[in-house]
Amino acid sequence: MGDIVLERLSKLVAKWARPGGDEAHQIYQVITASARHPEFYRRFCIADTLDGRFDTLTLMSVLVIRRIKAIGEAGEGIGQDLVDLMFADLDLSLHEIGVSENKVGKKVKTMATAFLGRRNAYIEALDNKDDDALSGALKRNLYRLDGTDPAENGLIKAIKAQIKALDKLEDADLLAGTLPPLAKLTGK
Repeated sequence: MGDIVLERLSKLVAKWARPGGDEAHQIYQVITASARHPEFYRRFCIADTLDGRFDTLTLMSVLVIRRIKAIGEAGEGIGQDLVDLMFADLDLSLHEIGVSENKVGKKVKTMATAFLGRRNAYIEALDNKDDDALSGALKRNLYRLDGTDPAENGLIKAIKAQIKALDKLEDADLLAGTLPPLAKLTGK
């Protein structure tokens, strides 16, 4: 009996503590599950490190947020909720890996600045259908100039396929928090 009460209480506290609504949370769960998929790192030669995971989460989030914000005002709200949720999760993750309390804020600020720069570069390249600009942004950010070519390894093609899949989703489904797995990127 006590375990059931504790479990229910834990769920309530988790819901109160997280930013955004249930819709954003459901979408964020799909994004994070896809960003953690080991096949993504193997398939596209991404370093499975803290930086690699941050950049993968950023890329997948940007693709989804770009689509959601295209809905209009209602999408803008969910898009912002997703960003808020992502950074609350990153803050918690930094605490969990042992980053000291007085350094977490500075690290989150650095990550937020990086996210905004990457978001702007990816969205500009995607909106302009500029594969060279997208490739350059991925080389700088996701691959940290390690010599990996996202056009050669198929990542650019996978991103374009994911955008097409996202564009086919119904606006109402996205606003309700329904997002299928990002299969075009992970291969699953």
